[in-house]
Amino acid sequence: MAREVILPQLGLAMEEGTIVKWLKGEGDQVEEGEPIVEIMTDKANVEVPAPASGILVKILVPEGQAVPVGVPIAYIGQPGEEVPVLQATSARPAPVVPRAGKEKEETAREPERKVQASPRARRLAEEHGIDLWTITGTGPGGRIVEEDVRRAIDRKRAEAPVVREKGIEGTLIPVVGMRGAIARRMMESIHGSAQVTLATEADATELVRLRKRIGPELERRHSVHLTYTDLLIKAVALALTEHPRLNARWEGEAIRILPEVHIGVAVALEDGLVVPVIRNADRLGIVEISRAVALLSEKARAGRLTYEEMTGSTFTITNLGMYDIDMFTPIINPPEAAILGVGRIVEKPVIVEGRVETRSMMTLSLTFDHRIVDGAPAARFLQRVKELVENPYPLIL
Repeated sequence: MAREVILPQLGLAMEEGTIVKWLKGEGDQVEEGEPIVEIMTDKANVEVPAPASGILVKILVPEGQAVPVGVPIAYIGQPGEEVPVLQATSARPAPVVPRAGKEKEETAREPERKVQASPRARRLAEEHGIDLWTITGTGPGGRIVEEDVRRAIDRKRAEAPVVREKGIEGTLIPVVGMRGAIARRMMESIHGSAQVTLATEADATELVRLRKRIGPELERRHSVHLTYTDLLIKAVALALTEHPRLNARWEGEAIRILPEVHIGVAVALEDGLVVPVIRNADRLGIVEISRAVALLSEKARAGRLTYEEMTGSTFTITNLGMYDIDMFTPIINPPEAAILGVGRIVEKPVIVEGRVETRSMMTLSLTFDHRIVDGAPAARFLQRVKELVENPYPLIL
């Protein structure tokens, strides 16, 4: 039976993607894991691999077409194998707008007319809720290019209505594109799981000391800039191997304990975030982790993350310490069991063995899904992370 190729969800906020280019044609032989199509998300262009080996027997969605996450875009099977006909219903239809000079609004676009726009222009228009049919393209053959959309965005901002309510003025900003998708995804996370947050304060004095001692040497020997996030990834990875119930996910009405530790690291973008993944973090040394984090963060901000680099995390870390945040309540990245929020490191007076000392303190916040794990096991996991922060030397062994 032919295997569906579906449009995957490549990020927390992704709801749809645009087919940029088919790397294989109908009738071509493909191998499992081989890139077969390039898609454009809100944040990056990503090559999607084949889920199985065989013949690309049918392409359902043409290049330039946007489709929702989870929709079949092709079939892989054997020569001559029949597949369902879904291409007419899978794609997102073009929006309907009234035509000037006509009394009635049209109910559909003429099939022979299709808006011509570059992938970047389409993505930008989606993010800002701009109807491409209202834009006059200045590209070759009247094609809409990115600069055309930016001019339309500027016009839209200039014409944004002023909201007055009980003497309050403000600009009304439509929640569309990436921001709208993130908003809906966060609400789905809250309503779809039993989230509880535990917080603890850790003495990070030795962690600070360790980084100061070995950071310059690692930079000299290996050209890596060691960060606190790097060290925390290693601490969390080690703790997950000892507390595997936190390295799990909810599947239907069952809990799946995952055999590998893949740590997602939240990276802030201009209008949202992505979560690149450090694979097998428990097996990596601190230098390897530091290199991976630096590379993936750079690619995330440049919009160049691959499919493999954006999927498959088993646990997520989000660090807001660089913004002077002490404590916050992170929201789980479903279907994961938990997420760790990291606050800033700040010097405080602390009583140590009856004496007042200045110590570097850090708040750790663990949000977990109570359907998957109870409070006591979650607390023991957080306690172990705290222990590794306070005695960090196992992190470099």
